[in-house]
Amino acid sequence: MKSLYKHTVLITLTAIATLSAVAQPQNKGIQHTDPLYQIVSGLDSNMFSAYNKRDLNAFMNFFSSDLEFYDDRGGLSDYAHNLAAFKRNFTDAVHSSRRELVKGSLQVYRLGNFGALAVGIHKFYGTVNGKEELEATAKFTEIWENKNGKWQIKREMSYDHK
Repeated sequence: MKSLYKHTVLITLTAIATLSAVAQPQNKGIQHTDPLYQIVSGLDSNMFSAYNKRDLNAFMNFFSSDLEFYDDRGGLSDYAHNLAAFKRNFTDAVHSSRRELVKGSLQVYRLGNFGALAVGIHKFYGTVNGKEELEATAKFTEIWENKNGKWQIKREMSYDHK
């Protein structure tokens, strides 16, 4: 009887371990060669090129007018709030900010015909009096909507700032 019990426990543990391994996520989004990944990666690059150049109009064009922006430090904000905040940031003559995507961190997931979900990690550097320093590293999640070929962020989450 003890032998049967040991075999049953062993089989059960093996089954649980196998199911657990199968249940673990096996990929990190769509492949980098997928056209959707290329689109979202390009959007991210272009959006933050505008940010780094302090081009407010080009930068804000990447956001939907019904934007919901969730931030672990400030909570929920909308398009108008973010427009005003970035305008202040971009016109600050003393302090400037630069964003850099952490290499290899961008993951893209297809959202049917709606658009895409992008997650990643980015770093922000601040320059004061000509000296640049790392100000924050944070995770982000974006919901990109494709409306008739125009891609914009509808929902943005920025969290785990360090």
